[in-house]
Amino acid sequence: MNRLQRIFSDNWTIRRHDLESFVSLIMPAIMAGNIEAATAKLNDDKCTVKATAAPYMAKWYELDDISLPVDSIAVITLTGVLYSWESEWVTKQIEAAELNPSICGIVFVIDGPGGMVSHLDMAAAAVENCKKPTATVVTGIMASAHFWLGTASDRTFIASPLCEVGSVGIVCTHYSFREYFRMNGIDYREIYPDTADLKNKESRVLVENNDESLIKARAEKIHKIFAETVARNLGIEYDPKLPLFRGEMFDGNEAVELGYIDQFGGVADAVKWVLAQATSRKAQQLY
Repeated sequence: MNRLQRIFSDNWTIRRHDLESFVSLIMPAIMAGNIEAATAKLNDDKCTVKATAAPYMAKWYELDDISLPVDSIAVITLTGVLYSWESEWVTKQIEAAELNPSICGIVFVIDGPGGMVSHLDMAAAAVENCKKPTATVVTGIMASAHFWLGTASDRTFIASPLCEVGSVGIVCTHYSFREYFRMNGIDYREIYPDTADLKNKESRVLVENNDESLIKARAEKIHKIFAETVARNLGIEYDPKLPLFRGEMFDGNEAVELGYIDQFGGVADAVKWVLAQATSRKAQQLY
């Protein structure tokens, strides 16, 4: 139930039609009162972490496998909508990889439209501050929340010109069940004391006055943090007029040409790059 509540209370950085598709999948179960089915949809295991040894990647291991070869690469795969609890999970996997002496770096394999804002900035910061080399591979789309997270790595790869990246932007959603309650004979009211006149002011002015300005102002603050972080990740200046920071999407060719992705390549290329970086860093420490 807690995860379901977070779905309807969080801010989103996600492509619009993907958010609509996601909500359309869980709303029928909710409206039918089948909360278990809706919650089960949120518990789908979409994120995985394995480790492999370069350069041949012939075998995959669990991170805590005692037979894990030295200089293995942790491969974190993120697909579908990125929930806030999955961002928390990413942070924990990065910490586990950093503490594992057999792991020399991390590769993120991403195919996702974005997701929830909560905990996203902390997960991206964990990627950015990772002491071991990191790389990201786009295998489909890397939009919104996934773009925020993926561009925080040291190197970015994109598998095909048909892959897409971008959609830097924020979506705030508002769901009102008052009419549903009324139709079912439920008298739902929110009553505030005069001494708490600012509590829930954003939603109150929206419902009572159809005024979206306060919610938009909050969304603009989040969007600015998002855009400035991406600009720092890409090593460019934040320009609010640039299409990238206004939510535009870019195919593989455009992304590489504009410098939003470093190069074309797949998972094997990223794994080899991370291993090369780790080897180079070890050599620098020796000499």
